[in-house]
Order: sequence, then C-alpha cells, then structure tokens
Amino acid sequence: MTILITGANGLIGSDLVKKLSNKYKIYGIYRTKNDEVKKIKNVIWIKYDLKKNFKKKLKPGPKFIIHCAVDQGASKKKSISDYIDSNVTILKNMANYAKDNKVKLIINLSSVDVYGDIKKKLLDENCLPQNQNTYGLTKLLSERVLYGQKINFINIRLPGVLCEPFQKKFTRPWLNNVFNKMQKNQDIVVHNIKGKFNNVIDTEEIVKFVKFLIKKDITIRDTFNFVSLKPIILKDIFNIAKKKLNSKSKITEVKDYKKNSFYISTKKLEQKLKYKTQSTKNVVEKYLESLYKFNS
Repeated sequence: MTILITGANGLIGSDLVKKLSNKYKIYGIYRTKNDEVKKIKNVIWIKYDLKKNFKKKLKPGPKFIIHCAVDQGASKKKSISDYIDSNVTILKNMANYAKDNKVKLIINLSSVDVYGDIKKKLLDENCLPQNQNTYGLTKLLSERVLYGQKINFINIRLPGVLCEPFQKKFTRPWLNNVFNKMQKNQDIVVHNIKGKFNNVIDTEEIVKFVKFLIKKDITIRDTFNFVSLKPIILKDIFNIAKKKLNSKSKITEVKDYKKNSFYISTKKLEQKLKYKTQSTKNVVEKYLESLYKFNS
C-alpha cells in the first residue's frame, strides 16, 4: 500500500510520515528543506510546489492521499486573497491528480477554525460557519473544492494537534504552549478555566484513523469533526499537567473574557463511521508522558 502525503515536512505532516512509514510506502511532497525529516526510512521525498499541476508518474501509484499542505498566512507581503488562491489551488491540483490516477481516497486535514465565531456550547457539523479568520476561511473553501470533484474524500476538522515532542516547536497548538510554560514554571493566564474542553487530538490518533479507513476501504464524500472523546474541565487538564511535569506555575483566570466556551461533538463520526477517538484525558496524559520522558 502506498500513501502520498503533502506538506510532508511540516509539523503534522512529518509526524504522519514517521508513524505511517513503519507500515506503508510513503511519497512525501515538500516545498522547503527539512534535513531532520528526510532521515526517515521507507519514504520517497519529492520537492514540488503544489501550486503547479502535479503530474508526476509515481510507481507504484499512491492509493491514498493525506493532504496536510497549507499556507497559513504568516507573510505581510501577501493579501488574504493570495492565501485563499494559493491553498484552494493546491487542493484543486491534488484532486485532479487523484481523479487522473485513480486514488481511492483523499483524507483532507481541515480545521475546526472553519466555524469561525462559535456561539453554541456544543459544536457539531451543522453549525454554520461565520466570521472566520484567513486560515478558517481557506480551510472551508478547500473542503468545498472536494465536493465539486468526482472523487472519494473525507474532510476531518481538526482541533489543536499534539505532535511528537522531539520536534521542539512549542507555539502550536495552544495547549502545547501551555505545557512548555509549565516546564519552565512560568505563570499562565487562561480563560474559561471551568469550561468543558476536548479541542485537542494527537497525530497518533490521526494515524490510527488513516489505518482504519484503509482497512475499511469505504466509498465516502463527507466531513467530520475529529477531536478527542469525553470533554473534561480545563482546570483538570492543568492539574494533571502540573502534577506530571512537577510544575510550580501559577494559573490565573481572566474573569471578564467574553469569548464563548464550547466543546465539540464527535457524534457524527461515531454514528456514521462507527469510530471512536481516544478520550481527552488519555490524549493529554499520553502526551505529557512522552514530553516528560523527552526532557528527562
């Protein structure tokens, strides 16, 4: 079985390459150099700008595509329309490649940012997107690209994704940044500390889901929230982390914060695909364990 992964040297993409290459042959498409990632075995690396049509003949051809590549909007030299055009074009080109080369399934890594301003306590796939940031709007338009193509696809709307600690990039997601501050015993300011939280997943769960889809070999054209199961109180997450990391960080809550606190439904994923993710507590505890070992 062969899998093509776009954005293969990015934070999430490189983790997926590492974990999936143990079982499958991987084509890793990248745009910028990352020597650390390229040491991984059983991977054929392809340097390519996916804003151009991708017509390379790969043998054996990939049966699955995991689309991780995205331009998140960090340059002041680009406008919002530049990012939208860039990201939508990239996915259009991969959709065309999938159609021309009989790829079984595109797994598109989308984001819960597609929802924009969230007014509900429980967020499900029926919530209408509104007032998204550039990244969220780009992801929503990319999802719609796939609906306009005659191909098999699944959009998974991801929360903050915890990757392997060895990558040493602690600014994303937000929870990872918090854990890094705790290791340094820095004070932390948070909002809605008593709110339910499951806005997190890890790359191990994404890999597990990819393997599930490969084994199931289904025909599907749909979109799902893909987050951890069983929300827990945010304060409890901090207490677990402080204990595991032996942290002396002081946690301060901002009382006048007006942004809505919400948690995310996984009901559609469970009912339609019969798939359950790990619990929020398990995701957090497992990551903290690996983080503790890495820094010991």
